[in-house]
Amino acid sequence: MLTIEEKYIRRCFRLALKGVGKVSPNPLVGAVLVKDGKVIGEGYHKGSGKPHAEIEAISSAMESVKGSVLYCNLEPCCHSNKKTPPCVPVIIRGGISKVVISNIDPNPQVSGKGLLALEKAGIKTIKGIEEEKGRHLNRFFFTYMEKKRPYIIMKIAQTLNGMISEKQGISSRITGAESLKDVHRLRAECDAVLIGANTVNVDDPRLTVREAKGQNPHRIILDGNLNSNPQATIFNIKDKAHTFLLVSKKTGAEKIKKYQGQGLELKFLNGNEKDCLDLNDVIQELYRLQILSLLVEGGAQIFTQFLEKNLFDELIIYQSSGLFKNGVKAFNSATEKKLKLVSAEQFGNDVKMVYHPLL
Repeated sequence: MLTIEEKYIRRCFRLALKGVGKVSPNPLVGAVLVKDGKVIGEGYHKGSGKPHAEIEAISSAMESVKGSVLYCNLEPCCHSNKKTPPCVPVIIRGGISKVVISNIDPNPQVSGKGLLALEKAGIKTIKGIEEEKGRHLNRFFFTYMEKKRPYIIMKIAQTLNGMISEKQGISSRITGAESLKDVHRLRAECDAVLIGANTVNVDDPRLTVREAKGQNPHRIILDGNLNSNPQATIFNIKDKAHTFLLVSKKTGAEKIKKYQGQGLELKFLNGNEKDCLDLNDVIQELYRLQILSLLVEGGAQIFTQFLEKNLFDELIIYQSSGLFKNGVKAFNSATEKKLKLVSAEQFGNDVKMVYHPLL
């Protein structure tokens, strides 16, 4: 049996989910106002620069909010160093009597200060309701704030015997239409998608959202010594998303000229003697770009680098029922031992398996 607090916090979660793919770099937040046992207002954060969930709920109230209880999955903000005014003063002025939340805001500018300000104004506060569910809902935001990097999801399509292609350098279609739709949904939820130069040259992908609702993610290409085809489709997409080409600082000017004027942004990072980029430098650059969530789509060399460094939060494998007699494997058995299966789901003739790294 759910408590009253759990009931309304879960309602906040459902509201917050309406902002998936729209609010970054902000968190997903829903808010519900309850007075005399009935909901008088509710709302959710609809996008960066738009009113916060608490303000949406107060604005939608059908009667005076004085004496009501505000339920919110994340601590109300109290700082003004952002696009919208802080929520705490509005809550205080409205005469709200109690605020119930799931999570303390991990942003150092808030981090308990919002609740403290409410308590000083005589407003009762309760925290930690459905806390783990709240963290999972905002796992992108918590990872970005706490680990100073994006939440990293690796996506692999493989055959029943673990092959991701029949031959090195050859594009192979492995999974079916239902899996493709789910991949596009994932793209719509993430801030950016990352691939290497080999994938650009072999697959000529667009990395756009076509089989699901949502906006296109930013496109990140790792290409230390600029081997990707400058005429590739990905360099000629015109949309609101950005294409970032990450290259070594040692790359020659003649090579760079081929990519200028393509509507992409070149980011120069330190490279080793072979002009290979260090993944830690790559991830820090994405952090500076305010990318909270990253979907790594390949290829095999990129997967290996992320796996070897244990630099991921989720590994999603779409496994078909087909077999390749020979081919390229995504990873070896030693890597498999470092993974924990957390869920499995059928998608047409394929199985989607989600793994977390073993700590």
